[in-house]
Amino acid sequence: MEELRKKIGEADVLPTISPIARQLLSLHLDTEEGEKELLGLVKSDPFISARLIGMANSPMFVVGRKISTVNDAALVLGLSIVKSVATVIALTEPIKIRESKIFTMSDLWLHSFSIAAGMRLLSSMLPNRLDENMLFLSGLLHDMGYLVLAHLEPAKFDAFISYVESHPEESTIDIEMSKFGITHAEIGGILARKWNLPNEVVSVIEGHHSMAVDNVPLTLVRIIESITGESAIRGRPTAEISRDELEHIGLTRENLDEVRETLEMQWATSFTPIS
Repeated sequence: MEELRKKIGEADVLPTISPIARQLLSLHLDTEEGEKELLGLVKSDPFISARLIGMANSPMFVVGRKISTVNDAALVLGLSIVKSVATVIALTEPIKIRESKIFTMSDLWLHSFSIAAGMRLLSSMLPNRLDENMLFLSGLLHDMGYLVLAHLEPAKFDAFISYVESHPEESTIDIEMSKFGITHAEIGGILARKWNLPNEVVSVIEGHHSMAVDNVPLTLVRIIESITGESAIRGRPTAEISRDELEHIGLTRENLDEVRETLEMQWATSFTPIS
């Protein structure tokens, strides 16, 4: 088990951040120049362009017409979502995995997008607003440690998934520790720091399975996972969030019900953001 931890620590094992991802992360959308640069970067990468256009044509964003250009996709999705999704595609595309019937990229993206969208929606209801774009990016990336596990240890990862499915009474995190000696959250944090991602994003990636009463973003992750399930590996809902936890950050049970309805509508459309 220490072998995997040692492997992850080697400089050339984890992918380096791509130039386009670095440019996307540094972009500011509060100027016309920044908006033009964003669209130019997206158009320069056919892989990113195709997935964003596909996302804009998904049932979640029905507009009554076929979306065929990046500019039209940006109008449908909004520039902040375009930036976040394009950044995540640029960051994770080099991490190649072997998909299985149990674990697919579609499942991972649907779970991650649900977390991101739910965090952003809850944030809009807080008395003290947070950076919604940073929250969205954090939600999209929070489970990327699973990609690293599937990339570095494909056979062990398949066996891990099978074990998780056949032992629903056991904690996924405990199983990860017993099988790999490290969790997907810790691995994701290592990669996020290697990429020099913003501290707000790193804290969500490496801490999203921790209790942190005074860390609002981590509390938002826990709230959304109480609806969606604990991860893309296992869809079982986590423990119900108490009224005290909600009130501590300025939310109500009604807020939670509203987000639940929105996410259920998303699932009803069989929406897969990126596939």
